[in-house]
Amino acid sequence: MMPDVIDDYGEQQPISNLLICEPEPLRAPLPKAAPYPVEALGDVLGSAATALHETIKAPLTLCCQSVLASASLAAQTHFDVMLPWGESKPLSLFLLTVAESGERKSGVDDVVLGAAKAQERQDMESYAIELKLYEAELAQWKEVADAANKAAAKAAKSQAASDYAAEAKHSCPKKPEPPIMPLRFVTEPTVEGLYKLMAVSQPSLGLFSDEAGLLIGGHALNSDNALKTMARWCKMWDGAAFDRVRAGDGSGVLYGRRLAMHQLAQPDVMAQLLSDRMANGQGLLARCLVAWPESTIGSRHIELFEQPRERREVKRLFAKLKALTEAEPRTGKSEQELDPLELPLNEEAQRTAIEAMNQFETLMQSGNDLSELRDRASKALENACRIAGVLTAIEDGMTARVIDVNRLNRALVIIQWYLKETLRIKGAAVIPQSVTDAESLSRWLDGRGCRIFRTAAVLTQGPSHLRNKKRLDAAIGELVTNGYLVENEPGIVIDNVVTKKSWSVQHVV
Repeated sequence: MMPDVIDDYGEQQPISNLLICEPEPLRAPLPKAAPYPVEALGDVLGSAATALHETIKAPLTLCCQSVLASASLAAQTHFDVMLPWGESKPLSLFLLTVAESGERKSGVDDVVLGAAKAQERQDMESYAIELKLYEAELAQWKEVADAANKAAAKAAKSQAASDYAAEAKHSCPKKPEPPIMPLRFVTEPTVEGLYKLMAVSQPSLGLFSDEAGLLIGGHALNSDNALKTMARWCKMWDGAAFDRVRAGDGSGVLYGRRLAMHQLAQPDVMAQLLSDRMANGQGLLARCLVAWPESTIGSRHIELFEQPRERREVKRLFAKLKALTEAEPRTGKSEQELDPLELPLNEEAQRTAIEAMNQFETLMQSGNDLSELRDRASKALENACRIAGVLTAIEDGMTARVIDVNRLNRALVIIQWYLKETLRIKGAAVIPQSVTDAESLSRWLDGRGCRIFRTAAVLTQGPSHLRNKKRLDAAIGELVTNGYLVENEPGIVIDNVVTKKSWSVQHVV
């Protein structure tokens, strides 16, 4: 029999009445991250990332993600990488960064992309003027063309009708060409919207956002559109033509388009994408470079304010990106069809690529380190070659012609870090639906101050995704099993109703 103890009010109580067991965590704790191999990014990208980290005080890994993404966007316009097995692929990189609110995601992106976005705004102002001139010229052309057609119709019965019509058509001026929209950045496009934009815009775009919730929770990735959206992104990563066949608004194929991606989001938001079965099974996440940096909040003490844009390392990065952004790209049959120059691996780099491929293959065997990441590991060498191509383009500029072994070795160091990072966050990111629902229920109960409840209130007033009896029961089961809720005896009165089942809240997640 348990001994009695004296409580804070001097009353004698059984010890069982005073002890409330600590709950079990619903998720596995996230292990500590390894430092990002910033030195492997080189003197241009790595030094700029370090300068951003030192001035903005955002996590170094977040800064590395941002500079690598901006470099990919600038490089993909001008260069492809010739893979060791003979395929030509874009230098487009897809990056996902997990960072808490207050981690200064916007601060880093505003600096890294500030120059490009300022140029985009300036170009869009010029485009608005050009568009008005085009519309005026088009209206004038239509008047001339309509007059020529009417004149040809009147002469239709004469013997020289065909000759007259041909002469009228020949005298009609050439139809004016619309200006190319200089938009470089998009945040949450649907597949249909992206096609329409790429049909009229410049051909190299960045799907960039420091609030990825707009994309993850938006129309493009809802249950009706997620599969086609992810499939199209994968095709864009592969460098495939963008084809679209629709009965209502026509059909077409867009060649030579490029799309780089960097999405930053808070843990709860990004976890939805990282744990999504479709995103994993369909192949999108196998193409992505994912990072979940350690938070710097609480340790960002400063001695003085410093402008990151004034740092020499950041100015040098801007100069490199500006040179690539303003350089005239190689194009195919139109100004909107890119024909990037291929960057092959030199002979020594090709030998290194063979060794790396064999090592990745061994690590994918059952029981080895990458056996649980076969989809990511199978893309590892290609992503390494892309990164090596980006490093080459940034460091050599428009004179780049070949990827040497030094840059490939550095890229292999970086890609190995990403594989380790994916292993690290896999357990924390791939969360069963019942667990995320349990967390949502716990927060809802706490927000309303509920210490005792029955399911009716949740089913009618709770979060929309918990107004489903099966999901709600599973969420309650998780909270009971792990010690957050305790089921009450039948007969408890709640809201003037004698309940058969009810629960008391012991802890909040």
